Amino acid sequence: MLIIKDIYNLHTYLKAYRDKGYSIGYVPTMGALHDGHGSLIEKSRNDNQKTIISIFINEKQFNDAQDFEAYPRNKGDDYNFCEKHNVDIIFEPSAGEIYPKEYKSIQNSHFKNILCDQYRPGHFDGVVTVLNRLFSIIESDKVYFGEKDFQQLKIVENLIKENFSNLKLVPVSTVRSAEGIALSSRNSKLSKKQMTDFLSFQKEVIQFIGNLDKKINLIEANKQAEEFIKSYEKFDYFEFRNASNLSLEGSLVEARLFYAIYKSGIRLIDNLEI
Repeated sequence: MLIIKDIYNLHTYLKAYRDKGYSIGYVPTMGALHDGHGSLIEKSRNDNQKTIISIFINEKQFNDAQDFEAYPRNKGDDYNFCEKHNVDIIFEPSAGEIYPKEYKSIQNSHFKNILCDQYRPGHFDGVVTVLNRLFSIIESDKVYFGEKDFQQLKIVENLIKENFSNLKLVPVSTVRSAEGIALSSRNSKLSKKQMTDFLSFQKEVIQFIGNLDKKINLIEANKQAEEFIKSYEKFDYFEFRNASNLSLEGSLVEARLFYAIYKSGIRLIDNLEI
């Protein structure tokens, strides 16, 4: 396994791969790797001859400086994780390598003012800016994203469609614990009690979804969702949206439930298929 920190050397190895006709899969991450990332890596390894993972905590997508500083970092563990999963290259650039002085940020224009975009202004501008840069640098054949960040997945789908016609996006189902919570780097910040409370919340959410009539429309479903969540301590959103276009139109059977809640300042997001 190679750990490369600069674009010049990365291109040297990527060119050697391409000269041999190897297909290249790419998994973008911000580190603090867990089994959810592992499923992306395994999918890439099954699909391609070479797999590259990037580790870069992108400050541009944090609309809260404290959130950026608190984001979990465990570089040594990440290296061991990648080695265990037979990653070929870790690309771990500095901010200066990714964003030279002349580099200009780009704006996200899709799925605006809903879900995370509504509550984290500028977040997806930072996401598309860094991905536009990374996709241009790495030029992989395929790129792998989990469905846990579903709005991000839909935005990336449009970014690729508009700017990277040779890149194939491969969505991968969310990896969950035995209790049903989505694996996330932020889960490691929860105390034992907070995790217990979160597990109880998730169980109640799953029961709530299971008790709904799947034939009702999203307007009615969201009335019931509003009633369910109104007493929760702190949340940004808890609502059903059409899984194909994130609209509020259609029936429940076509939807996913999206939520963003807080546990002592730790923001936790998920989306659940119906």
